[in-house]
Amino acid sequence: MHYDSVVIGSGFGGAVASCRLAQAGQRVAILERGRRYPMHSFPRDWGNLSKGWLWREGQGLFDVKPINEMLVVQGAGYGGGSLIYANVHLRPEPDVFAKGWPKGVDREALDPYFDLVGYMLDIKPIGAAGGALPAKALLMKKVAKALKREDQFFYPNIAVDLGEPGVVHRNKFGVPQSGCNHCGECDVGCNIHAKNTLDHNYLALAERHGADVYTQCEVVRIAPTASGYAVTYKDQRQGGLLAGVEATSVFVCAGAVNSTELLLRCRDDHRTLPRISARLGHGYSANGDFLALAVCPEEIVKPTSGPTITTGIVFSRGTGEDKIWFVLEEGGFPRAVAQLLGLIESKARQLRGAGDLLRDDIERRVLEAMRGHLGVTGSNAAVLLAMGRDRADGQIKLRPIDRGLCVKWNSLANLGLYSMEERLCKDVARALGGKLVSSPFWEVLHQPVAVHNLGGCIMSDDPEQGVTDPTGQVWGYENLYVLDGALLPASTGVNPSSTIAAVAERNIEAIIRRLPGKSSWQAPERAAARPIEDPLRRVVIPAGGTALPETKALTLSFTETMKGFFHFSHAPTDDYRGAESIGRRVRSSMQFTLTITIPDLDHFISESTHAGVANGRLHVDGITDHDGAEVVNGVFNLFVKGDDPRERKMLYALPFVGADGKQYLLDGTKEVLDDPGFDVWSDTTTLFTVIREGHSRSDPVVATGVLHILLPDFLAQLTTFRVDGTDDRLEKLSALGRFGRMFMGDLWEVFAKSKLPSLPF
Repeated sequence: MHYDSVVIGSGFGGAVASCRLAQAGQRVAILERGRRYPMHSFPRDWGNLSKGWLWREGQGLFDVKPINEMLVVQGAGYGGGSLIYANVHLRPEPDVFAKGWPKGVDREALDPYFDLVGYMLDIKPIGAAGGALPAKALLMKKVAKALKREDQFFYPNIAVDLGEPGVVHRNKFGVPQSGCNHCGECDVGCNIHAKNTLDHNYLALAERHGADVYTQCEVVRIAPTASGYAVTYKDQRQGGLLAGVEATSVFVCAGAVNSTELLLRCRDDHRTLPRISARLGHGYSANGDFLALAVCPEEIVKPTSGPTITTGIVFSRGTGEDKIWFVLEEGGFPRAVAQLLGLIESKARQLRGAGDLLRDDIERRVLEAMRGHLGVTGSNAAVLLAMGRDRADGQIKLRPIDRGLCVKWNSLANLGLYSMEERLCKDVARALGGKLVSSPFWEVLHQPVAVHNLGGCIMSDDPEQGVTDPTGQVWGYENLYVLDGALLPASTGVNPSSTIAAVAERNIEAIIRRLPGKSSWQAPERAAARPIEDPLRRVVIPAGGTALPETKALTLSFTETMKGFFHFSHAPTDDYRGAESIGRRVRSSMQFTLTITIPDLDHFISESTHAGVANGRLHVDGITDHDGAEVVNGVFNLFVKGDDPRERKMLYALPFVGADGKQYLLDGTKEVLDDPGFDVWSDTTTLFTVIREGHSRSDPVVATGVLHILLPDFLAQLTTFRVDGTDDRLEKLSALGRFGRMFMGDLWEVFAKSKLPSLPF
C-alpha cells in the first residue's frame, strides 16, 4: 500500500506530524510499536512485571534499557511518552538556543509554536481551575521558603484536565476525558484519561482527517524506492511477521534513542541509507536528568495525592560554559506504586554498601526485589527529579562486532551538574525531615537514569555539523525526515516535551508549505491559540546566581598507570607469579591508565567499601587491538577489610570490550597484608590480575598475571590528585588531608598497630 506520508512513532514529534499532514490533505499512515490504551486499560497488576509493564516482557508500557553508560527509560504505546510523562510543559530559557541550534531557531521564533502546543494540550498550572492545592505542592512551597529559595519557586504548566474530578466529558476535540481526581497515577498511565495525552488531541485529529493507524508494528528498515521509501516493520500482532508499506515521505519519530538506532542500522547494517551523515548518533543528551527519593520518618509528603508534578525550584549559577542551570521538581505516585518504590528504596539501601558490584549485578538484584513482596509501604517517600543543561556530547552507536546498541556518556564531564543536583536534592530531603536515597545505579556506578533522551539526529545549517537540515530533512535524502527529540542539538534544561512538540510544529509547517498549493498553510488551530504565560518568567535569579546548596560534596580524582605481564589459560589460576613469569618470557603484556574518581569524598571515607569510579583505557595483548579498549564505569575499592583484621584489599573491576566484540573483565586485587619484612610498597603497587570473559566476577577465567606501579608512574600519579567542588584552597587541602589520613590510617592498622607493645591505657 502506498501513502503520501508514513510517520514512525506517535510521541510528541510523531503526533504533531501526523495531525498536521492529515489536516493538510495527505494520506497518512502511523506506525506505532506499542498498543492503544483505551480508558481503564493501563496495567495495574503491581506484583507482576510481565503483566503489561515492561516492553521486554510482553511489550508493555515501559521500555527500560540499561545501555552501557546510561539507564534509558522510554514509553511504548499509542501516544508515546505522553502516556507516562509527568505532564509538565516548560519553555527553555532564551540563552539555551545561543549555541548549536540552526540560525533562526530560537526562543522568539518558537514562542508562537509553544503557544500552539499549549492550546492543543490545554496546559495550565495546578490550581488554575480553583480548589485546594495538593498537600505536597503546599509542602514544597514551605521547603523552598525554608531553603531561602522562594524567589526561584514556581508552579509549572501541566497538561491535565482540571475539571470536575472523575466526571466524563468531551474535550474541545470531541474526545471523552475525565477531570483529575488527584490519584497520582500520571506516570503509570491515567486510567480515567484526565491526562491530556496525545491520543486525546493531536492523534485524534489525525484519525478524524483520515490517518490510518497501525499499532504493535515496530519498524526495522527504511529503503529508498523509485517513488519514495519502503518501510518494513514487524507486526507483533502476527507474531513478529514482517510486513511493509510505501510512501513518498517518511517521518522518523520513534524517540531520540530509537530513531537514531533505526537510522544507524539502515546506514551501517542494511546499507539502505548509506549517505547519512557521519554525525549520526552524536550530540546525545540525557537532559541532565537526576532521579532520587527523599525518604521521611513519617508520612508528611502525601505523594499519592495530586498530579505527579506540581512545583519546581530553579537553580542557576555561573556564566558561559561553566553555567550550571537546572530545575528541581517534586514527584508523586499512586498508592499502589508506593510499595514498588519501597522495594527500590530498600534495595538501594542494601546496595549502598555493595560498592564492588557491577551494573549487571545491580540490575539483577533490583529486578529481583521488584518481583518480590517485601512489604515496604514507600508512602513516606517523595520522588525528586532534576533536569539540567548537560554538555550534550554523548553518542549513540552500534558496537562493532555484536551490533548491540551502545550509549557513550561521560558522566564525569557532567559531574559538576549532577553533583549540584544531588546536593540540592539532599537539602530538600533534609528540609522534609528525611534522607536522600539515590538510584542504586547512581549510588554505586554513577550511571544516570535518563527519562528525557535527546539528540543523535541533530538538525544543523551544515551537513558537516548535523544529520538533518533546519526543518528535519535528512541531509542527502529528500523527503526523509526526523521530527522528534533526536533533532534537538542541546539539552533544554527543563522537561523537553513542549520543546519537541514546538519544534515539530515549526518544522512540519515549513514542510507542508513546500507542497503544491500549500505555500501559506498553517495549522487550523493557530487562530485560536493565545499567548500562554511562561511561569519561569516570574522566577528571580539574584545577581551572582542562586545560593549554593547547603550540602557539600567534594570530588577527588587521580590517575594511575599499571603495567605487567600475563599468560593465557595458566594453571593453577591463583599462580599469578608463575603466569607473570611466563608472560614476561613470551612478551604477553598488559597495562592500563585509569582516572579514579571519588564523587563524594566524605561518603567514600565513611562507607566500608570505599568505592570509586574507574574510567580509562587498557591494553591486553591478544584480546584488545593495538589502541586498547575503553574502560567505562569500572569499580575501584580502596582498603576493603578481609577476614584477617590485619588484611585489606584494593579491588579493581574493569569491564571492557575486546577486539573480537566480546565482553571481558579485568578483575584485580591488591593484597595489603603484614607479611614478614617491610612490604608496604610492594603490597600497594602490585595487582594480582584475572581476565574473565564476561562482565561478572563469576565468569570464566581466560588469563592471569600481575600488574605493577613503576616508580616513574607513581611519581607522575602524585601530581594528578585533584579536588573539585570548591574554589577554596584550604578546603581542597583539607579534603586531601582527609583522604590521606584515611589511607595512612588503614596502613597503620595493617602494618604498625599489631607491632606496638600493649599500653596501659
